[in-house]
Amino acid sequence: MLLQIVKKEFQRNKIITIVLFIFMMLSALLAACASQVIMELSGSLSNLLDQSKAPHFVQMHSGPIDNAGIQKFSSTNPLVKNQQTVEMLRIDGSRIILGNSNKSEEYSVMDIGFVKQNPSFDLLLNLENQVIRVSEGEIAVPIYYKKQNNLNIGDQVTLSNGQLDQKFIVTEFVRDVQMNPAIVSSKRFVVNDADYTALKKNHGEVEYLIEFQITDLSRLSEFRNSYQSADMPGKGPMIDYPLFKTLNALTDGIIAIVIILVSILLMLIATLCLRFTMIATLEEDYREIGVMKAIGISQRDIRNIYLAKYMVMAACASLLGYLLSLGVVRLFTANITLYLGTAPKTMLQPIVPVLAVGVIFGMIVFFCRVILRRFNRVTVVEALRSGTVGELKGNTSRIALSKRKHINVNVFLGLKDVYGRFTMFGLLFLVFVICLFIILVPVNLLNTLQSPRFISYMGVGQSDMRIDLQPSDQIEERFNELITQLNKDADIAKFSPLITSRFKVLGSDGVWENINVETGDFSIFPLTYVNGGTPESGDEIALSDLNAKEWNKRVGDNVLLEVDGASKKLTVSGIYQDITNGGRTAKARLPYDPKSVLWYIVALDVNPNVSVQEKMDQYAKLFYPAKVTHLESYLSQTLGNTIRQLKLVTGLSIAISISISVLITALFLKMLLAKDVSQIAILRSIGFTLEDIRKQYQIRLLLVSGLGIILGTLAANTIGQKFVHLLGSFMGASKIQFVVNPLVAYLILPLFFMLIVALTTVVSTISMKKSNISKLIVE
Repeated sequence: MLLQIVKKEFQRNKIITIVLFIFMMLSALLAACASQVIMELSGSLSNLLDQSKAPHFVQMHSGPIDNAGIQKFSSTNPLVKNQQTVEMLRIDGSRIILGNSNKSEEYSVMDIGFVKQNPSFDLLLNLENQVIRVSEGEIAVPIYYKKQNNLNIGDQVTLSNGQLDQKFIVTEFVRDVQMNPAIVSSKRFVVNDADYTALKKNHGEVEYLIEFQITDLSRLSEFRNSYQSADMPGKGPMIDYPLFKTLNALTDGIIAIVIILVSILLMLIATLCLRFTMIATLEEDYREIGVMKAIGISQRDIRNIYLAKYMVMAACASLLGYLLSLGVVRLFTANITLYLGTAPKTMLQPIVPVLAVGVIFGMIVFFCRVILRRFNRVTVVEALRSGTVGELKGNTSRIALSKRKHINVNVFLGLKDVYGRFTMFGLLFLVFVICLFIILVPVNLLNTLQSPRFISYMGVGQSDMRIDLQPSDQIEERFNELITQLNKDADIAKFSPLITSRFKVLGSDGVWENINVETGDFSIFPLTYVNGGTPESGDEIALSDLNAKEWNKRVGDNVLLEVDGASKKLTVSGIYQDITNGGRTAKARLPYDPKSVLWYIVALDVNPNVSVQEKMDQYAKLFYPAKVTHLESYLSQTLGNTIRQLKLVTGLSIAISISISVLITALFLKMLLAKDVSQIAILRSIGFTLEDIRKQYQIRLLLVSGLGIILGTLAANTIGQKFVHLLGSFMGASKIQFVVNPLVAYLILPLFFMLIVALTTVVSTISMKKSNISKLIVE
């Protein structure tokens, strides 16, 4: 019986039923996709961490190393479960050619390291998550280069030191639990033990990864503090297990959150449409309702008949949405599968998407019950008398047609109707607001990530280029030579030498910790600060957002650092955002000890009409093997994977929003024309042409869409901005500000949106031609 009712309802209102069905189905589809992405991400990441036997604590170190001291520390510390010290051979990108390209990796932002397979943990895996084993002459290349350079199995990797070329065949791609993400600027290539020994004689410098697995992960901070207080090797970044998880999950986690947001907004649209549709259906069926009451059917039974129709529709839409998600989800999980692999299926993986779809179905049924409950108070007599159920009408007497001045009649009548029935038009208004929000937030976020200004969220000021000097023999002399050369170079507009050193700081728990502090003049290329500003004296320090939160520090608070062997109190001058080095950095004007220097950087701008690329070539040759980087390419190389994924979601969001706008406009106009059938007849009888009436409806819809665009844009720049702040907080940039392209966000997209609404209105109002005026007047 229920299927018969649904079938007749579909035959009577095909367009309305199809539109509602599509909204419900899309909500279920995206909810299922988002939950599957989260489950896949969680399972694959956990599996990668397990299969690779991920280290819990890693200290990178350049320079001489005390292996005996490390062994003594490991044997006496009860928290240490396993320890290994791994060599990594740093090779300059200018010596490496990947695949068939004629260009080296000279301008790559990545620090390239060659390693052997690790003996016990921190295992480097292939695309099947098996431990990589390569023979002589073979090489395993990081997945990053498979995507970035389109490398394939069988391609060549060539190393050259100017005298000897050494070629390797790519036989595997590396899943590296430490250095997988593009945002991590170090990458490990795996070669055979014999090849590594040969390379060590002819190429690069050795760095060390001092790795630990501990017995109790909940005591990781305790272990970190004990390592730092034991005066262990520490000339390099320090990373740990929670950071591995965060960085590996970052890109796909953001995408999953965006999908969930779109799904929730679609659910809201579906609810609004349900409300309008059910009210319109009840108004249309008031005679049938009266008949059913007259023959003794209770109000509860009548309500259940209407509820059953939407329950069947919601069930079918939810089922179809779930089935479609099984194919569509591959678009979103392809990146997870590539970078993290596929985990063995668990019982929860198929259940969670079903539960997510079940929640969508339950919400639809719940809202149907809520909507139907409000009509319990309305009698059939009241419905017959008013011809409507629950519609509120504004007072339009103050805007009478006779009082209009210099306004076209059709324009005036359209505006007056929107004012008089704003409760009804408010539904369409809210849908337009949500649709524009769904479009603008991903577009603005994508534009922000692609903007050169995003470099400020990576802890550096905006400049044309930067030169990195990694620790090596005579690095102090080379740094001084570089400064001398820059002072002589007339093509250089300005430059800022910056030196990063390791200092000890008193943490919030009263334990001395290590902190990377960058020293120099930060007024030359200033950062964007969340609070406060640049440290201007030797008694001030600026903290990264994550450090400030971890130590509970605000601008004006004091921080105790150990400088030249003595404690020094510094005042926090500002808090900035930094997504590099785990988001835990600081900046100050302090004297530095050359022995504790981690790296040297010089940021610089060239004069107008000077080629940045030519200047990069010049300094790359003069100060080889210094890494010379164009700041714009730095962003594209580190955030490229995130940007590609976000482009997919942005395109999908725009397509969904435009489709919703078309469908809801057509649905709304169909119902409105049916509702206004007698009013249209009266207008035509007093001389208004069909063209006049169409213009009135077009004015109504354009006015509502215009208001929706205004509020949608405001919502995207406020609520959407807060949403981006939430996403940024996971990586140390909790105050990311949208970089908006005004031409796209405020002109092209809104005009395109209004054009779609206008065209839909024109097409939808064509049906009025078929109406017989005499029949309409009789009705």
